[in-house]
Amino acid sequence: MLAIRVNEFGGPDVLRVEEVDIPRPGQDEILVRVMAAGVGPWDVSVRQGGYPGPLPYIPGGEFAGVVEGDTGSFASFYEGAPVYGYPGLTGCYAQYVTCPVEQLAPIPAALSVVDAAATPIDGLTAEQGLTDELGVGADDRLLITAGAGGLGHFAVQIARALGAIVVATASPQHHEFVHKLGAAAVVDHTKPDWPERVRDVIDGGPAKVLACAEPTLAGAARAARDGATIATPVHADYPDAQRVIWRSYNGKPRGSRLIRMAPWFDNGTLSVHVSSRYFWRDAARAQRKVSEGHTRGKIVLIVDEDLAAQLEV
Repeated sequence: MLAIRVNEFGGPDVLRVEEVDIPRPGQDEILVRVMAAGVGPWDVSVRQGGYPGPLPYIPGGEFAGVVEGDTGSFASFYEGAPVYGYPGLTGCYAQYVTCPVEQLAPIPAALSVVDAAATPIDGLTAEQGLTDELGVGADDRLLITAGAGGLGHFAVQIARALGAIVVATASPQHHEFVHKLGAAAVVDHTKPDWPERVRDVIDGGPAKVLACAEPTLAGAARAARDGATIATPVHADYPDAQRVIWRSYNGKPRGSRLIRMAPWFDNGTLSVHVSSRYFWRDAARAQRKVSEGHTRGKIVLIVDEDLAAQLEV
């Protein structure tokens, strides 16, 4: 098969298409023919040296595709069944990937394969941050920073589905988009006084915060009330830790949680915004786009050639 591999850490130019063996599924794993793969900031971080495993490696942590052969029969996944998942932080920029069965799920009927590929990492990270870390419920007044991004745009919608009243931050060009996602108020986080603006909107500041981007961490702490809990998947220095409670976490790859989210997709409560699609051989361009920041929603690589021709990418 063909795959994109990284043989040395560095810039986007280290991403190269190479011929490699089709992976063999291990115990409780399914072989998937990849149709599309999501692209995110984790791909950039790993490529720049944040990968703890051996070189070379295949980038990509999320995929959508179809079950290959009878490799899923032990778990009642038939040949050609559409599935999506999060096998880890590597392996998905390829024509085939193996994935533990507990880390994938059937693609919801309402999701296209492109939208499905954009979902697993950010969708799971948003849902787990809001439920497991923050315990968000009805009528909670919640701050979500960077609400237009990959993680943030899922979080705003899921928080609304949980009954919360959402105040989000975003750059001005994304305000209408974030309002349409369900935010009651959107604050311009390009202005230095945005934390004070949040405190004006949520009297005294929010008690629960999901901080979705590193540049917003300090502002999130300033906006939060004393004793507030701030959950974040961003691993960095956390300011004002004497006054607020930081909960650092990683989204766990759980197919069962994707299944739990499926009704939200099917009834229109939750949608996926894909801002850019690239043919997978253009992965370097896609990662450059991610590195620029300020992405609205997600970026996806189209791996399957027939799908790429159909979408004209």
